[in-house]
Amino acid sequence: MKKCIHCGAQLPDSAGFCPYCRRRQKEENARAARARPWGKLMVIGAVILLALLVWGAAALISRLQYTPVTLSTQSSTIHYTDRSGSYLLCLRWDDGAAGDLVSRVISEGEEGSAVSLLYAYDAESGEDRRAAFQRRLESLTVTAEPESVTLETPTPDGGAVRGAALTYTAESGTSAIVWSLCMKNGDTITLRHSLRAVKQRSFSYSYRDYDLSTLEKLEEFLAKLPSGANAGAVTTIYLPPVQYEGGLRLTERAFAFVGSSEGEQRTTFTDTVYVQVRTPQIVAFTGVSFLGSGGVGLSAEEGAILRGCSFEGWDIGVDSRDGSWVAAFDCDFIANGVGFRFNSGASTLASPTYSGNQFIGNGIGFQILKTPSREVLSFPGCRFERNSKDIDNQSSRSVNTKGAVFVKNTA
Repeated sequence: MKKCIHCGAQLPDSAGFCPYCRRRQKEENARAARARPWGKLMVIGAVILLALLVWGAAALISRLQYTPVTLSTQSSTIHYTDRSGSYLLCLRWDDGAAGDLVSRVISEGEEGSAVSLLYAYDAESGEDRRAAFQRRLESLTVTAEPESVTLETPTPDGGAVRGAALTYTAESGTSAIVWSLCMKNGDTITLRHSLRAVKQRSFSYSYRDYDLSTLEKLEEFLAKLPSGANAGAVTTIYLPPVQYEGGLRLTERAFAFVGSSEGEQRTTFTDTVYVQVRTPQIVAFTGVSFLGSGGVGLSAEEGAILRGCSFEGWDIGVDSRDGSWVAAFDCDFIANGVGFRFNSGASTLASPTYSGNQFIGNGIGFQILKTPSREVLSFPGCRFERNSKDIDNQSSRSVNTKGAVFVKNTA
């Protein structure tokens, strides 16, 4: 027999309930259990600790057991997979050219430039995975084989993981640009693409040997040039220090025109020069004046290069329209409605640096209506003075004015 824990009445040993006071005989044990919750907490804590130890040990064993892999290809693309996913890594050039080998034509004595770019995409969807890949990248190096080009240190570049700028000459031949990547997990990746410098034939003709004194004679001379001076060669025309009364239309063949001066006379065009040449060569003007009284000085639908030229008195000095890219270095844009208008969304030429130019007394110095999406125009060494508006950036693209001088207008 036992006694009720509440009223003391005699109860059978197996009784769990007192019929006298009508109270359960296990309440004290339950209360005691409730009074001691730390026992269960200790059990739970021990289980969690054990789980963490097991997980940590498994992770350590996994890390110790992981064997880094080495991936190498002679190609410009490669697939790479790690625990974060599968990547397609590929190399391209700054002009958009892809593939294992590209060729660049360059004249003897000149120096060309290019940027080798590394991109990272999702191997399944093709989405940009640059940020995810960079988090897993420990280091990289870029080398040239053979060392016939000059390479700069790789840096972040637009939508690419990195970009490595290089310079080459006609004597560089073919150089493989090799990218070697080291990942944080110990994996190594190597891929490459090659640049072949092709020496270009050149021809030159001078006003000292041929009569180029009028626009008509110049046009007649250009039309009769021998077939050897074709689209695959650079043909340089040295112009006399005269004023050509009218413009020039270039549609069949590209030429490099070099102006001259004598006293106050300088090679000058007084009407629109149209550039519509659809050949691998690029029309170039060096030391030539474009003097107008309205209209357009240079209207381009294809690439053109300007060095040391001047544009004065035009509604639009240079109009770079769809399909073109007009590069300008050390040029003067004076008293025009718009000095330079960039209105092209695509081009086979890319030259985003406009260095050493002067924009003085224009309504708008440099106007940007449309540009290729990834290009950032920069103006190192340029001078903007007395323009109603220095840069009219209607495209809202990034513009780099570091190194440019802006002179405030004073009343």
